[in-house]
Formats: sequence, C-alpha cells, structure tokens
Amino acid sequence: MRHFALTLAMALGAGQLSAQTMDLVVFSDDGQAFTLVVDGQRYNEEPATRVVATGIRNETPMLMVQFQDASLEPIKQGGYFDLGREYTLMVTTNKKGKRVLRPSGEAALGTAAAKEPAKPDPAGFVADAPATRTKPASTATQTTTVGGVQQTTSVTVVEEGGDTGEGVDMSMDINGVGIQMGVKVTDPTMTSRTTTTTTTTTTTMADMDPVEPVREEPAAYSMPGYSGPIGCPWPMNDGEFNDLKNSVAGKSFEDTKLSLAKQVARDRCFTAAQVRDLIGVFSFEDSKLDLAKYAYDHTYDIGNYYKVSDAFTFESSMEELNEYIEAR
Repeated sequence: MRHFALTLAMALGAGQLSAQTMDLVVFSDDGQAFTLVVDGQRYNEEPATRVVATGIRNETPMLMVQFQDASLEPIKQGGYFDLGREYTLMVTTNKKGKRVLRPSGEAALGTAAAKEPAKPDPAGFVADAPATRTKPASTATQTTTVGGVQQTTSVTVVEEGGDTGEGVDMSMDINGVGIQMGVKVTDPTMTSRTTTTTTTTTTTMADMDPVEPVREEPAAYSMPGYSGPIGCPWPMNDGEFNDLKNSVAGKSFEDTKLSLAKQVARDRCFTAAQVRDLIGVFSFEDSKLDLAKYAYDHTYDIGNYYKVSDAFTFESSMEELNEYIEAR
C-alpha cells in the first residue's frame, strides 16, 4: 500500500512539473534561416527555418531571432504564454514591412518535440539491385479544360525484354501538333526495351463557357454612429478584449501588466472605449498615461480618444495626454 501511494505521489509530481514549462515552435514564412535565443539561451547552433525550444519555465520570455542574412534586422520581442502548452510562432512581415513574431497555433505540450526526424541509412548501407523484369503495358489518361475547351490525352506504355539497356520512343499528337522523342538509358539491372505511344487526343467543346467564381471581398469595419478619423483597420471583438483584460488584471506586478498590454497592442487594434477599460486595471497613474500614449496609434476611433481621460485620477494626466495627441 505504501509503495502504491509513493508511486502515485511521484506521478502527480511529474505531472505538476511538466505543467510548469512550455514549448515554442518558431518558423519563417519566407524561408529565411535564423537562430532562436530565448531569455539568453540559444536553441540551435546552425541557422534553420524551423526551431523547437522546449522546457521554457518563464511565462513572459524575451525572444530574439537572429537571421543568417546579416542584412536583416534581428527580431527582439517579448510575449506571454501560459505554462503547460506548446505554442507555434511565425516569423513574418507586418504591414509596415517590419519582421515580427506572430502566433499561429497552440497544441498539447511536447507535440513538436515528440516528432522524430527521419533517420538516415546506416553507414555502408547498399540497397538491393532491382530484379530484371518485363513490365506490363500501362495506359495514362489526362483531361484538362482551358477556356471552355476540354482536352483528353491517352498514353500507352509497353515494355518488352531487350539486350543492353532501356530505349524509349515517344510520339505525341496534341491538337494537330506532332512531337517525337527518343531516349536511350543503359542500366545493368534492367535489360528491356520500352515503347511509348500516344494513341489519341480528343478535343470537345464544353456545353457552355465556364463561369468565373465571384470573389467575396471582406467588408470593411464600420463603427455605428462614428464618422471621424481612423487609426487602425479592425478593432478587437468583445471576446478577445475580455480575455486580454482578464490576463492583464491577473498579473501581480505593474510592470508585467504594462509589458503584456503593450505586447498585445503592438499588432492589434482597439476602440477608444476598450483602451479606457484596459487602463482601468492599472493602479499607478504613470502606467495609465504610458499605455494611453502607446495605444493611441493602435486605436480605430481616434476621434473618440477623449473618452480615455475618464480612466485617469489626476487632471494633469489628462492634460499631458491631450498635449501628446495635439503634438502628433
């Protein structure tokens, strides 16, 4: 009984320990090779287009991506990640032409690390030579439609025993254009002769001209009752904003709250009312003013930014924010 209890306690302890780490999978969308550094620790010695970093114990790590191409500016970006999960980040270019890290997926912890790469053949491995054989005849048919015209091409392949190698004679007739080609391949493991013949090309008109698909363009966001200047294209929905607000409010330190809020605001869009509500979770006036200035460039209805002043305690903060906006 004591042995069972000890085993159970060890299992529970191992589960709690694994939940105290998280993994990051970082890849580049344009094939640029890079080196990943997380909180000062390098995770790949040779530049690669995809890097897996495991066993990270910090919820707010600082990530640095150093490109193999020295002309590209390195990415230095922080983030917030719940422990016990695996997150996928994409190295991409934002609308301003700057390379950034952007979340693209989330999975169970250890998903990417559990995938073993393909193992190379052992040293000295030699594959068995293929047996000499005569292949049966085969026919391949391909049908394509271009501009309302349907074309069907049938190809027949026959292989017979030969003496020194493999000969391929090809004759094709497509829409009245004849093509002939001959190839000789010498292979000690295959002594056969191959004859390839294109039998027919059938062209028929479709019953009616093809209809071009209608592309549905995404509708631009429009705030009801607002017709003033716009600072960013599409604000966060209520669900996304509430998740962010709860995450920021759940942090113990003011600096951590501010870092997380700025991290999300960097690539997202708010409404003026959302900025006001987010500022409301901060305790210090300096933090409120700092975030209000930072979020101005990431707000849809900047004409309503006067609403943000309601979140301040002191009138001097309101005046400093107004001066900051007027100077832009």
